[in-house]
Amino acid sequence: MKFTMTDNPKEQDIQEILNHLREYNLSRLECKFVKPIAIFVTDENGSKIGGITGETHGNWLEIDYLWVDEKARGARVGSKLVRDVETEAQKRGCTYVFLNTFSFQAKDFYIKLGYDEVFTLEKYPITGKRHYFVKQLA
Repeated sequence: MKFTMTDNPKEQDIQEILNHLREYNLSRLECKFVKPIAIFVTDENGSKIGGITGETHGNWLEIDYLWVDEKARGARVGSKLVRDVETEAQKRGCTYVFLNTFSFQAKDFYIKLGYDEVFTLEKYPITGKRHYFVKQLA
């Protein structure tokens, strides 16, 4: 056996580890179907000004990323993205949502949308916090 440490891993190597882990996990879970989900918002020039990505798996939607350009914030773009992805997840049979956010990002935003904080990682990465939320869909 040879162990190799690197502080600059290749994307291909990371993807290989992820693929093996997913294969192992899915072989032991009752629901093996994971489906990506994404919604994007563009301006009049076709430039992305927002988007939400994640995946659905069984009863769960996991939101990975939500971003809205600063110029579009306050126009309810983020709220619409979250509502729309929740609606699509429900069509796929999901009844729960999971996500995480940093303290400087959108903690209060998710609370206003009905998410419950279930865990906070303190001192992350040094002095901040990372908040983990769930929501039961109607």
